[in-house]
Amino acid sequence: MTVLRSAHALLLVLALSACGLSRPEVARVGHRDVEDADLRHAVALQQALADLQGVPCGGEAVAGESEGAACNRAALSGELLWLAVVGYADANSIAPAATGAEEAVSQLEAQFGADAVNQALEAHDVTRDDLLELGRRILTLRAVRTAVAEDRVEISELRAQYEQRALEFTIVQVNHILVETKEEAESVYRRVRDATEAQFVELARTVSTEPRAAETGGKLGSAPATQYAPEFANAAVALEPSEISRPVRTQFGWHVIYLVDKEVTPFAEVKAGLVEPFADREFQGWLKDRAEQLGVDVNPRFGRFAPDTFSVEPARSTDPEGDAASPSP
Repeated sequence: MTVLRSAHALLLVLALSACGLSRPEVARVGHRDVEDADLRHAVALQQALADLQGVPCGGEAVAGESEGAACNRAALSGELLWLAVVGYADANSIAPAATGAEEAVSQLEAQFGADAVNQALEAHDVTRDDLLELGRRILTLRAVRTAVAEDRVEISELRAQYEQRALEFTIVQVNHILVETKEEAESVYRRVRDATEAQFVELARTVSTEPRAAETGGKLGSAPATQYAPEFANAAVALEPSEISRPVRTQFGWHVIYLVDKEVTPFAEVKAGLVEPFADREFQGWLKDRAEQLGVDVNPRFGRFAPDTFSVEPARSTDPEGDAASPSP
């Protein structure tokens, strides 16, 4: 009977293992495991970078936590985050530019010195190629963050932002006539409302109070609209080339504006920038959904998985398996 009971127990263990229900060595995201060797490697890179920067590995440890445990948590959190995004990146062909990681590492070497970087890496038995791979992962993660936000934020919300921030995306080439009073500006407008650019410039030379107007004819050249006072910029952006504005007041006086040309950056080219203010919020929500979709299991000896931040938190005393300090792998 004892032999039969033991056989049943063994079959149960094998069945659970076959179904993927066995406890992971370190952690599991979906069907992908973080094994001890993976964590050791991630920790070594964290330690090399921390040594280079002169900061604790993994940041400040919480009360009652060793620096090694904090480093483990930070490294493991990075591994989990990578497993959360890599499938999405592959499915959507998201990859950073081939030179991106090399440029990032080169910047690190320029900041600390190539010899110092190599020494820090060698001290923890990792290589420059390992650092390049870490850079590639970070750049991929950032690209996924942007792509997720673009997919989740309503296009109408982005277009509304585009319209509201039109000055940021517009370069204007303008001429203007500056006078002191509204009455003078109205008089100038009546004289130039149907004028050519040459006629406008000629009048500016004689009536504009702007310093050097006699030389420049009120020509301001091309510049981002944001360079000008908001009232001036909004009036200029509202014009089409060769149109002349009604009098506009700024802190400098009253202006009549002639728009020579304007260049507006298309929505598609600035979409990623418009998404940025929403990116953290949307990416965090996506990660929480991702945790539910994939399933995340962290061995309690390394901490406790927090789906809201997709990271590993210190194990608390209320966690029956979390009292043991996270060992440094």
